[in-house]
Amino acid sequence: MAKIPHEALHRIFRDSPALFTGTLRRVFETDFPDIVEVSVIDTDLTETEALERRADTILKAETSQGAHLLVIETQTKEDRQKIRSWAYYLSFLENKYELPATLLVISPKEATTRWARGPLTLGPPQRPSMRLLPYVCGPDNMPFITEPEVAVEDVVFTVFAALTHRLNPDIEKALRPLADALDSLEPETAAYWAEFTEGGLGKGCAKETWRKIMKTMSYRYVSEIRREAVAEATVETLVKAIFALLDERGVEVGEADRGRIVESTDPETLMRWLVRASSVDSAAELFEG
Repeated sequence: MAKIPHEALHRIFRDSPALFTGTLRRVFETDFPDIVEVSVIDTDLTETEALERRADTILKAETSQGAHLLVIETQTKEDRQKIRSWAYYLSFLENKYELPATLLVISPKEATTRWARGPLTLGPPQRPSMRLLPYVCGPDNMPFITEPEVAVEDVVFTVFAALTHRLNPDIEKALRPLADALDSLEPETAAYWAEFTEGGLGKGCAKETWRKIMKTMSYRYVSEIRREAVAEATVETLVKAIFALLDERGVEVGEADRGRIVESTDPETLMRWLVRASSVDSAAELFEG
């Protein structure tokens, strides 16, 4: 699950690899082949301990036209050094796997996307030795989806589009249709993407708007989110109550017993231990029977 906006914009492709082909076809009108299967490749491309090189997300995709490497990078600002890094990633991967590699750069800032489209060159300005031609997605070319009927056609793409527009002052216009579209999915799946969206929006007005929508609207998946939250809160409360009762009664809890209590996630088991905690002489007696 993505925790921050930077992570969300590239990790979404790990959760839904078909999004890569869909995005390139929809945004760039490029006939990129259908992805049949993918595997995540270690993003650590370091060759020596002296210099660490780590890409955001790298996928090996089995497509209808053969194997392909997909490099997805999130970029927030112009950075000349990133051109060297991207060139290194692509050449390293093509040399190691002997497969074609495609670079997709994503940014929520228009200025950054304009820079990333290039020209990105390495070498002398008068005669560059290398030129990079990445696909670049950002708020200036990603659709701002505000119609519910469009949002529901491809929910994951709608999530991705909303996250690229998270800095747009009118983001609420895209978040409400997204919330409606999520309700067309199974509650558990919708709950995942709802939480993914919250993490990807980051701190600020967009995230608060999303939380307000979640609190005020009666979507099916919101009940699933609340159910999980209540379950987690119940477990945490029971664990604290067990320790508090044992401590009040002067019953010592060893490291192994404490770990067993903390690691339990079953409310019924914890409730049983809580009842026993009122009468046992040792923590070990909690687990008997």
